[in-house]
Amino acid sequence: MKVVSARDAKTRRGPEEWFTGAVWMEATPAGTPPDAGIFRVLFEPGARTNWHIHPEGQILYVVTGEGRAQKEGEPAVEIHTGDTVYFAPGEKHWHGAAPDTFMVHVAINPAANSDGGTDWLEQVTDEEYSGEVR
Repeated sequence: MKVVSARDAKTRRGPEEWFTGAVWMEATPAGTPPDAGIFRVLFEPGARTNWHIHPEGQILYVVTGEGRAQKEGEPAVEIHTGDTVYFAPGEKHWHGAAPDTFMVHVAINPAANSDGGTDWLEQVTDEEYSGEVR
């Protein structure tokens, strides 16, 4: 058994090269498998990630608020408190808050990509963010 204290997680502003808008995150880094990187992320209204890929996939659990998530080639979907979103390994995607509300999610990244293995790509344009949502 391994316990990682919440007191060891440091809150920091999300890097501008990864996000549009104000984002705050706390990270619990992973060690070796079966560990996973755990990230609690707060998105201010309209804030979002860039397009990105997790080679080992990613799981999001929405703690509070409303947001959007989109897989490349498909319309964005609304996500709400209590929803879980699964991104397959290698799936290009983005996620963030809805235009008028905050969102907090917990992101779970397998150990293989929790220490910087995320492939950060281009920003989500305002047109993409404001496009079709189902």
